Amino acid sequence: MASYFRQVPNFEYINRNADGKTIPNYIPVKNLFKRGNLRQDIFGNLSYFEKYSIIGDDRPDNVAYKFYGDETLDWIILLSNNILNVQTEWPMTQATFDKVMLEKYGTYENLYSNIHHYETIEIKNSAGVTVLQGGTKMPNTWRTNGNFITTINTKINRISSGDSIKPSKIVTVYTANPISSLEVGTQITINNVTESQYNGNHVITEILPPNGFRFELPFVPRVALPTLADPIVEEVLLTIPETSSISSSTILPSSCYYEFYDEGLGYNVTLSSSNILTPITNYEYEKNLEEEKRNIYVLKARYLNIVFNDMDSIMPYKKGSQQYVSENLKRGDNARLYE
Repeated sequence: MASYFRQVPNFEYINRNADGKTIPNYIPVKNLFKRGNLRQDIFGNLSYFEKYSIIGDDRPDNVAYKFYGDETLDWIILLSNNILNVQTEWPMTQATFDKVMLEKYGTYENLYSNIHHYETIEIKNSAGVTVLQGGTKMPNTWRTNGNFITTINTKINRISSGDSIKPSKIVTVYTANPISSLEVGTQITINNVTESQYNGNHVITEILPPNGFRFELPFVPRVALPTLADPIVEEVLLTIPETSSISSSTILPSSCYYEFYDEGLGYNVTLSSSNILTPITNYEYEKNLEEEKRNIYVLKARYLNIVFNDMDSIMPYKKGSQQYVSENLKRGDNARLYE
């Protein structure tokens, strides 16, 4: 089978460089508007193809030789994947990729360290049902989205119930940083306390300025004075309402969290951003785009003759046009290249 461009018919157009005194001569070119394609009943049927992942710096001609024993059939590989521009739609060599990325992002630090976006991690509830799909892209400037809520997060310096010796339902909490927006009736979330009976959502019943507050448990905990971790991991989360008038200076430090109601557990579960999002750097993002290009479909060799016969029918010019000269040639006095 001839190479693709040998089958593309020619077109002759007037030489615009002629001096106008002589009979115009013509310049022959390949009519690139005359493009081959795979018939739809083949292109849309996966049974005619097999999946292939491009290896290393393989070019289309390398893949064609591997499957067909003929590197000139690289155009079959490109048509099978509707690739028009090899420069942008075929994976770059590693050397080219590194060069292009450095030109695009300016510095290696920007390329390898800066975050392009975040992607969600799949979260399931206690029944094994997915409540947050994995792989959802979030912008690197995200704040709220759906169930994502902005919260104030501060560490616990001391938490106890009763008189710190004999436990009771009344719990006292002192935090590392004051939360000036707290008031009686505010709902907060306690996390990571080793005595799990203290964890969960609670409603504040008393404010103890500047760093404390109290709430009431529905039961008496087993331990009056839980031991805190070193370094501190125990925390208090406060949801910031959308209509809140809290000034930005009081939201320190602030983070984004994901909250959902777990019917099996019977309470809301609040997860920090480190448990629901993974950062994707500029390099990882660009590399993933390149890796996606490696997944192609290759027409099975036994169907090549169908494509060859179709090309024999598609490429020749048909009689009837004033520009028609032969099946392989048209001549015109303008830039109209179509049939």
